[in-house]
Amino acid sequence: MEQKQTTLIIAAIIALVVGGAVGYTMAPTKTTETTTEIEINPLEGATIRVAEISSNTNALEQLTPFVEEILTPDIQAYLDLLGYDVTYEVLIDDAASNEAIHLEKVQSFLTLGVELIIGGRWSSQAEMALSYVNENDMLLFSPSSTSPLLAFPDDNLFRMCPTDLVQAPAVAEMLTSWGIEHTLVIHRKDAWADGIYNIFKTAYPDRGGTILGEIGYAAEVIEFSSYMQTADNIITEAIADYGAEKVGVLIISFDEGATMVTQASDYPSLMDIFWFGTDGTTFETRHLDAAPKASVHMKLFSTLAAPGYSSKYIALSTRYRASTSRDMAFYEAADYDTNWAILNAVLEAGSQEALKVMPLIQTVTYNMYGASGWTKLNSDDDRDIISYDIWGIDYVAVDEPRFVKYGVFDGASLKVSWDTSLVTPGSVPPEWVP
Repeated sequence: MEQKQTTLIIAAIIALVVGGAVGYTMAPTKTTETTTEIEINPLEGATIRVAEISSNTNALEQLTPFVEEILTPDIQAYLDLLGYDVTYEVLIDDAASNEAIHLEKVQSFLTLGVELIIGGRWSSQAEMALSYVNENDMLLFSPSSTSPLLAFPDDNLFRMCPTDLVQAPAVAEMLTSWGIEHTLVIHRKDAWADGIYNIFKTAYPDRGGTILGEIGYAAEVIEFSSYMQTADNIITEAIADYGAEKVGVLIISFDEGATMVTQASDYPSLMDIFWFGTDGTTFETRHLDAAPKASVHMKLFSTLAAPGYSSKYIALSTRYRASTSRDMAFYEAADYDTNWAILNAVLEAGSQEALKVMPLIQTVTYNMYGASGWTKLNSDDDRDIISYDIWGIDYVAVDEPRFVKYGVFDGASLKVSWDTSLVTPGSVPPEWVP
């Protein structure tokens, strides 16, 4: 009995501190008993099955322990606390950095009877799968897709993150607030990066900036020497004309950015300036593992949606670090909240059918304050506007590169505040020593 009471107390703490909501009954009452009838929970004895599709194989290194050691035990403890004979099961798979493979995984899960998918982490993956998801009455809930090209009401895609209609102006303000008046943009050619660039190329000139050029590359490219040679030619000329303190490079990339940075280190002009990025750069561990020295030198100041820094976020972040040996970012917190939102919609619906779950998502997320903050969605079923943190890379100890928070873009004032105790806006990097 003592052991059972201890288990219930632990489950209660998890529900209140990490998983739950504010002003919201997380699940329907198990039974409603009157003098004449008892209402039985329709999910009694069921296994709630949700699919988690990783965007790429590298990300599985963090996703798997996160799901197995933190997420699933937390939710199961909550269900046990309610007294439900219900099991929460997360099926993990990998899109291998490929949109077509992601679609195949979605199709495979449907054949298994799984209609609730957490995936489409890259907007290109979400875009390719969306028609199939809509046509087959599935739910696709993304914790990290941000392309404005997918912002539609009344479809089956929900996103626990804001779109780049907010991020692209934040990137433009980050550059101009540093004093970068002339920027070369290097970006993937896909729905996500194209969406950011299409907004940035208006937002940046509106702030007085000039785009020196655009270098686009196919998503499957793994060799960047020729691109770096082109970039070096452009930057060399720009430095001569405007000065290194006025010139920057913006990369809109995923993990391939680490290869790009490594190969850029052979070109002196590219190392004479700071580089900037977006949410695809922030917390990308390949920069720490494969290109730490060059990444620290460039700093790679990058934007990422800012969570609500509550006790929930801090507690989950601490556990995430212990489990994965990596720092938790907004999208991991959003993934955690996505599972809780789906769980509570399923419990409210008394069903795992996506058509019954989806109408409840707006209400559930509106009334939930999760690890990532207030989870309210807008009319397109995307996360409402929030602020952005600015992260860069530095050594926190000898041979220990980490992502460091250098500033904040305030979503209300639309201005950037830099932490001047860590950086001096308008400065240039020290001399590059290979």
